Amino acid sequence: MRGIFVLLTMALVMGCATEPATFEELVERLDATEQEIRAKQEEIQTTIATFNESNPDRQVDAESLTNMALNPDHEAVLNEMLASESDVSYRGLVQEIIDTRGEVAELQQQMQDLRDDLPAPYTVQRGDSHIQVALQYLMENHGLSTAEARDVVEQTALVEDLNVGNQIWLLYTDGILGTYVTQGTADMSPGRAQRIARARINRTIATLTDERDAAEARAAFIADSLGQVKDMLEERIVFLRSEEERLNGQIAMLTDARDEALAQRDMEEQAKLAAEMKLNSIFYAVNTMDHWKDSMVIKDPFFGGPRVESLSGVDFAQSQDLREGTVLTIERSAFPSLDSIKKVDVFPRTFRDGQDYVVAFHPSGDRVSIELLVPDNFAGQNVLFALRD
Repeated sequence: MRGIFVLLTMALVMGCATEPATFEELVERLDATEQEIRAKQEEIQTTIATFNESNPDRQVDAESLTNMALNPDHEAVLNEMLASESDVSYRGLVQEIIDTRGEVAELQQQMQDLRDDLPAPYTVQRGDSHIQVALQYLMENHGLSTAEARDVVEQTALVEDLNVGNQIWLLYTDGILGTYVTQGTADMSPGRAQRIARARINRTIATLTDERDAAEARAAFIADSLGQVKDMLEERIVFLRSEEERLNGQIAMLTDARDEALAQRDMEEQAKLAAEMKLNSIFYAVNTMDHWKDSMVIKDPFFGGPRVESLSGVDFAQSQDLREGTVLTIERSAFPSLDSIKKVDVFPRTFRDGQDYVVAFHPSGDRVSIELLVPDNFAGQNVLFALRD
């Protein structure tokens, strides 16, 4: 990695793409050109495959003909084949490959011209992360301290999911870090990787919705226990929708932060600590079961247990940094309507008593402690507690 950063430094000294806006534009054009070259090469393979399907008696060796088409030294051979071939369909195949090779050659020249205007990229290896590469680049190439490098990186939008072979482009000038990730030799582009991750979330929601619909169709013919399963799925979807809204809000905040990073170069350490605390904290709301029912937050049907109906009126204002402690203590004095605390319901009900958490009641009934056995399951989550006497 150190050798790559030295090449980046040499390129910057030569004055390549010194403006962050120009740098990002050139990298985007380079990425688009690489994608177009891949498309052209796939077009050649598709053309040969289509020919073979239509000509079962005259199969073409796709690999050898493609390599010849992509090698400039073999252009004369291709042209000779084209001139001497009497089979019209085969002549058409060779002509199309020659034409496509010419387009690829032009794109490759364009790509080389773009690379000449950019600093050398870093190629992602197994175990690399965008933040790790950016920090090392700032410290080794520009002499920034660890704290200074982290301040700069905090203001920059980074790609979370990298694949081996992706290329990371970096440029630091006037206190601003410009960075962009292209596909390189990886099997998929960063944009496609993010779309796949997003599709995975959508599939999860769709699967849960399908399960809910199936439960509704069976509810008229099966026992009340399956009706409870349906209710739990509906409740889980409510929490997933709430989580989706929270994630969309965070994405919007990160996008705004990226746009503001060009103008705002310093970020206070307290803001960073607050963001870390949010990612490592549980956010919860506590009240009596009667209060939640009256507020239309919890519905308690005649058959089946209580379930969350809506979170629109709930403010998850209380929080606990799980790095500092995993025990939540609730005092009865905050809820005058209770004579004592004898039962605590935890929502969503997918959190399991004895596995995810354990509840301990004080003998006096004046307080209750909830120990989170698996803190990672609660980190960044909204949780509702309902107290009963």
